[in-house]
Amino acid sequence: MGKMSFTFNITLDEDEFIRVEDHLFTTRETLSREEPKVHLINRRFLGMLKEFEGRLTMKALEEWMLLSRALDQTCSFENKWDDRKILNELLSGHDHPVSWYARNCKVAS
Repeated sequence: MGKMSFTFNITLDEDEFIRVEDHLFTTRETLSREEPKVHLINRRFLGMLKEFEGRLTMKALEEWMLLSRALDQTCSFENKWDDRKILNELLSGHDHPVSWYARNCKVAS
């Protein structure tokens, strides 16, 4: 049994995706199974990433995702993180340790 590649076009609404370099982040789960450069993301994060459209890089997104996991693992799960502030710091090129983010990026209650 051989493998065959298909090329196809799909139309997505503006509120269903964001493009970062040659990657696509979408709320459409079925697409992530078809293409390795298509990533599943929930609507809340998609909306937040749209605010940074044109400035985002895959490097910043990968750092943000790793940092989010590190914060969740090292700090209480009751903490909520200001993802906008974290992304702003990453996109501005500021180099901080995880502890800086834990101290400075909690959502005000």
